[in-house]
Amino acid sequence: MSAPAPSPFSRRALLWGAGSCVAAGGVVLLASQQHPRKPRKQPDGVYRKLRIAWPEAAMSPVLAAALEKNFFAQYNLDVDPLPNIHNGQEALAALAQQKTSYALAPALTWLQHLHSGLPAHLVMGVQSGSRRLLVRRSSGITRLDQLMGRNVAVPDQNAADKLFFCIMMRRKGMDALNHINWVDLPIPQIEQALHDQTIEAVVTHDPDAWSLLQNYADLLYELVGSDTGHYAARTSLILGVADTAQDKDPTAATALVMALRDAALWVNTHRDDAATLIADNAAGLPVASARSMLRNEPVIRPLVGHGLREQIAQYCDELQLVGMMADGEDSTALARAYTLNVLHE
Repeated sequence: MSAPAPSPFSRRALLWGAGSCVAAGGVVLLASQQHPRKPRKQPDGVYRKLRIAWPEAAMSPVLAAALEKNFFAQYNLDVDPLPNIHNGQEALAALAQQKTSYALAPALTWLQHLHSGLPAHLVMGVQSGSRRLLVRRSSGITRLDQLMGRNVAVPDQNAADKLFFCIMMRRKGMDALNHINWVDLPIPQIEQALHDQTIEAVVTHDPDAWSLLQNYADLLYELVGSDTGHYAARTSLILGVADTAQDKDPTAATALVMALRDAALWVNTHRDDAATLIADNAAGLPVASARSMLRNEPVIRPLVGHGLREQIAQYCDELQLVGMMADGEDSTALARAYTLNVLHE
């Protein structure tokens, strides 16, 4: 038997540090001296009314800023978020059903749908997902491997949170998909389950994860999350556009990306103001808690072009790692096929 080909995953992981350093400067638009970039595409100023499927829209600081601080209006956009979109699966279902031409979903969710033939392209990484694995203090668990065979609550099986931590653990040699007992448990039932010691941990994302930590600090602590280390520099929530809409009006996505980019950068420098915007729209999240949450989350790095493709290729590698994509597939080629830079001609 011939030796296996070198894995692109390890090479990309080694290069990740350099990519994240570039990302820290804001929007990633990498250029090559040998291949000068084409001129930046400009929006045309035409009025457009767009619908977008955005999970938990009321709790997104970037969307709230774009809507309430007139970033959409600056690009002559009238954007209407679809109601009752709770997770990425629902957002992409709305896109597939042509209820909208634009959707936001976690990268891991997007890639599974794109790989199955969803006719759309990824155009912008909006922000990270702020996922947290919270452990019951009385469980005695201090390491990830101690979760094997234990009960871990997942409030939303359709969210990408469980898959994210399964990938993290697979990289450490653990098969969490098959050797953790994942329990469907809505947020309102978490407290009682912790008191009854019927679960050892909870996997979810902000604001739910943050609220659990604040409300039950005597019961829970954060073991690992996506807001530290190299994970903090990664994008997760990705904006995509249906191919039919992009073919019909390619400048619409350009205006939408530029408005969201401006809103994201505003949030970075106005965290407390952004917290007020989302707290005004969220029951049970006081302004002070929202401010603490946003201060605790990583810098928002809107991502397009080469930087987005590089991260999407890394996500493809990770889906191969947990058997959700075939090992032989070219992650770099898939990332090129699935992404589109709408800011350049």
